[in-house]
Amino acid sequence: MSPRRRSPLPGTRSRILAAAAGEFAAHGFAATTVDRIARRARVNKAMIYYHFPNKRALYTAIVRDHFSPIVEKLTAIRAEPAPAAQQLDRFVETFVASIDASRTFLPLFLREIAEGGVHLGGEELALVAEVFGAVRAVIASGTEQRTFQPVHPSLAHFTLIAPVIMFRATASIRRRLKTARNVDIPDADSGTLVRHMQMVARRMLAPPHNEGRIL
Repeated sequence: MSPRRRSPLPGTRSRILAAAAGEFAAHGFAATTVDRIARRARVNKAMIYYHFPNKRALYTAIVRDHFSPIVEKLTAIRAEPAPAAQQLDRFVETFVASIDASRTFLPLFLREIAEGGVHLGGEELALVAEVFGAVRAVIASGTEQRTFQPVHPSLAHFTLIAPVIMFRATASIRRRLKTARNVDIPDADSGTLVRHMQMVARRMLAPPHNEGRIL
């Protein structure tokens, strides 16, 4: 009689995902090995392959875990019967909260940008596209309502996203500047960052006759 195959302990998959996210964020896709992930997760390699067929599948699962909740939240906000300006406020709040909730999201995302998104498959690219689509839709709605002026959708999207990403991504550099050069570039808590980016968004989108006013 052959021995029974031991089932994985509850939480093993989550532990593997957390360990892999930390390794991919620190070292990138190419430099991260299944051996490193196994050591960090305190499992053997066979257990990793029990849950994921290969390293690429593990990586894309992490990307989807990061982006799927953002898409779900933006879709829910977009479905609310609220003015476009209020929806945009909620979008900004969601972006900041999502980035601040994870230590691995930014390094993973920035590495993928630097490498041209070569490790993203169709499903992952679709999630990124849905984020852009949600922002574009609310801006188009506000333009139709005449509460927003017409803007280039891609430029408007990155005007909202890029400052948040760069501000959070440069936190360690700013700390080093303060220590080594006594240059103080202050940090900001989540609430302050949200309010600032909401102000930026509204001023960017305000019709010409409303310039300088809060929508």
